[in-house]
Amino acid sequence: MGYDDPSMAETTPNSASPSSTSNAPWELTPEDVVELQRRGDDFLLLDCRSGEEWESGGIKGAISLPLQQMSTRCPELEPHRKRPIVIYCRTGRRSVIVAKFLKLAGFDHVRSMAGGYEAWTSMNTTAAGND
Repeated sequence: MGYDDPSMAETTPNSASPSSTSNAPWELTPEDVVELQRRGDDFLLLDCRSGEEWESGGIKGAISLPLQQMSTRCPELEPHRKRPIVIYCRTGRRSVIVAKFLKLAGFDHVRSMAGGYEAWTSMNTTAAGND
């Protein structure tokens, strides 16, 4: 279920066989992210929501880098190039865009959290304020 599991082996959208509207090769579930945290895996949790959304609350340990600022602030992620990165937004749409952008920028281990922050909060996981 994590980056080390065979099910999370590096894939591209063309190498998997999801439906044309599926983002399966790019996504982890909120439960997968909880498991990564529980195991103490080293990964970067990236919130790509707007500043206003970030201020309203988020997942503990995440850093904020809004989609609208990605092209100008992407160099800030350079120290994390070799680390797994899990990206989330409100519903999972923007985070897939960011995951694909980072993949094209040479980041090999990027995934979007399916369903975003709404899915995270709906599964009753602790949604702490931002640190």
